[in-house]
Amino acid sequence: MMDFDAVDAAFARAGADTDAAEGHGTLCGMLSINAALPVEDWFRELLPEAEDRAAAEARKDLGSLFEETRAQLNDPNLGFDLLLPEDDEALARRVEALGLWCQGFLYGLSVCGVREGDPLPEDCAEIVRDLADIASTGFEVEQDEQNESAYNEIVEYVRVGVMLVNEELQPMKAPPRLQ
Repeated sequence: MMDFDAVDAAFARAGADTDAAEGHGTLCGMLSINAALPVEDWFRELLPEAEDRAAAEARKDLGSLFEETRAQLNDPNLGFDLLLPEDDEALARRVEALGLWCQGFLYGLSVCGVREGDPLPEDCAEIVRDLADIASTGFEVEQDEQNESAYNEIVEYVRVGVMLVNEELQPMKAPPRLQ
């Protein structure tokens, strides 16, 4: 997957008011509802209309992220990853980015028509509630081993939860069968 800082820089060059985590979360939410989503729909939600050379180059980079993310979400080997800052970044920054990622995911679902109170499969509804809690919780985080471990467990829960939501709301194509 593209580097978090490179994607963050691409959003900035494109003039977006979002960062890499929130933008990727939005993309994942939108793709979970519509795997055939055109990249332009994602751009329309996050990027301003102005088109200069820097913005055009940024759109190209973000288009690559779009295709890579679509492939990851539908990877039968569960190769999906959240786009978050690297582990060498301060824990507080990573926790904040995770909250923004979850906020973006929920926004992506809503943009594609999922509304609060809509009936969802039970497991999906629970995950969506948990993501809303993660997105709305403010954290005071000290950098220690216990908090690192807790952060990693939450990231893994979100990752697996998003794959479940994607599969439930936008089922993966079944592998071809031998005849």
